[in-house]
Parts: sequence; structure tokens; C-alpha cells
Amino acid sequence: MDLRHLLEVAGMTALIVVVAIGGFLVFQAVRPRVSQASATAVAIRQVQQMDPNVRDFAVLSARYDAAPDRVYDDRGNLIYSESHSSCRVLLFEGPAWLCHADGAWIVHLRAPAQSGFTNHDAWVLVNGQNGTVSSASTSSS
Repeated sequence: MDLRHLLEVAGMTALIVVVAIGGFLVFQAVRPRVSQASATAVAIRQVQQMDPNVRDFAVLSARYDAAPDRVYDDRGNLIYSESHSSCRVLLFEGPAWLCHADGAWIVHLRAPAQSGFTNHDAWVLVNGQNGTVSSASTSSS
């Protein structure tokens, strides 16, 4: 094998390694640090603090969204919207389309009939990186 072919093989090997490392870093960045069980526990505590008269909330669903700019409930109603005009990209302010909201667990809770209401629903967004509540809402009907 001459020097030219050796350099080509080395270059291709380096490219494959860089792409693999980049893919691994992207995968790590979009994966939540907070588990689904922890997120649902945080969501239940939040709802209990918001409405202490309603008890026995149970989890109907919990899903992770890596970039929840807009979140809709099961009926298609908008329940959360992240809006900003710009964001920091390295050392500069960049346009909003470059930046998305932090990944979040979207937890839907429901409690049985009580307090004169048949339905008690709650939606809680729990930040997937640090476990804080980004948004929470309850409704009773």
C-alpha cells in the first residue's frame, strides 16, 4: 500500500470516529437525566400542592418530548407554549428558531370524582434535565 492509500484510509477512519462520537454526544444530549418515575412523583406532588382538596391522582400517561415548544392535550388543545424572540448561542444572541425548550416529561394525571366534580385532570411538564416543573395546570368538570 502506498502513502496515498494509507492517508485515504486514515482519513476515512478519522471521519468515521468523529461521526460516531458526534452521534453519541447528540444521543446523550436528548436523553433525559430525570427518570419517568421521578418525573411522575414530582408531577403528583405539584398537583397536590396546587389543589389539596383533590386526592388520589393517578398517572394516565407520561411521555418525553426532547423539544416541547408546543404541547397539546389529548383533545388537541394547546396547554403549553415556549415563546422567546432570541436565545444565547455560544457568545452571541441568536434567533429563536435556533433554540428549543429543554426536554420535558409531559405527565397527564386524573383523579376520581370528588368535591362535586366528576373529572379532575392535570397536566404537568417536568424538566427532563433537572426535575423542576416548567408548567402545571388542573381542570375540574
